Amino acid sequence: MSKMYNKEIKESFLQYLIDEEGYTEETVHVFRFVFYKSYDVEDILQKDMYDFNMSELKQVLLNANKSTLNSVRSFASMMKKYIDWAIRIGLTNSNINPMDMFTAKDYEECIDKSKKLFISEDELIEIEDQLVNYQDKVILRLLFEGANGYEVSELINLKKYDVDYTNKRLRLYDDKNGERFITVSDRCLDIIEKAINEKVYYARNGEKESKHGKSEYPYYETDHIIKNVLTGRTRGEADKNVIYRRMYMIKELFDMPYLTIKNIWRSGMIKIAVDLYKEDGELTNKQLAKIAEQFGLGKIINNGHETYNYHAMRQFINRDNILDLYGIDIGQK
Repeated sequence: MSKMYNKEIKESFLQYLIDEEGYTEETVHVFRFVFYKSYDVEDILQKDMYDFNMSELKQVLLNANKSTLNSVRSFASMMKKYIDWAIRIGLTNSNINPMDMFTAKDYEECIDKSKKLFISEDELIEIEDQLVNYQDKVILRLLFEGANGYEVSELINLKKYDVDYTNKRLRLYDDKNGERFITVSDRCLDIIEKAINEKVYYARNGEKESKHGKSEYPYYETDHIIKNVLTGRTRGEADKNVIYRRMYMIKELFDMPYLTIKNIWRSGMIKIAVDLYKEDGELTNKQLAKIAEQFGLGKIINNGHETYNYHAMRQFINRDNILDLYGIDIGQK
């Protein structure tokens, strides 16, 4: 069972959030997780978190096992709010909140990189913004918004004529399963358009020369969205290996070993789950079916009926990942 150290004090703070700050019960429930995570450190030190020094507070953050910078910062902001409240009502030994002294480096040191698999959309945008080639950005963005297919064939086969800017739709073609259509974001359409018009590819994200000794390459002109570069060896259209090579480069560039095709694709499913939860207030098989359709998941036969494998989807579209990436608690369901 989850415990809170100095429970009466913490319950007073939670009630204050509802009565004075206008927080919802759902948001207050997220604060409870902070206190559940801080309990072990408080119990060992036999003092409340509001009297912790900077080193002790950092231990609470490490104990939270947060796997993204955003989730660490979000968790820390709730810790800070609690300590600010405790200072204001005279519970603390000092009127200085050590959380105010935390730097970006301190937060980064509290990321649990051992279990990181997925990224939020904010993290994806951070990566996209640091990539100089739109031909690299478009791979990440297409995967995140639902394109993939057998051996990434939906990405490889996508042509400029398949992009409907007016209706925000893409026509995708999977080598194994054929044609389908998906709706995409304005950001996706913008990246696609710029990827089409891009004329030069900068090796290693423009930081240094490639192993062939060149820093930039022209593209092999084609109607396809994702283009190959012109080198002494390659003078044709892009294939799956172009996608794999660029993904490997991005992964190495940002030192993110978990940044794989599958994980970016699944991260996009988690993002849509969050959007649907905000719209519908629930995350049932009805919402999962919409996600499965957007991402082109195959169906299985269950009790004689054709359906999506919801159990497999819930292995990663779940409470923990949504809370970690987006700070939203969807409850037990």
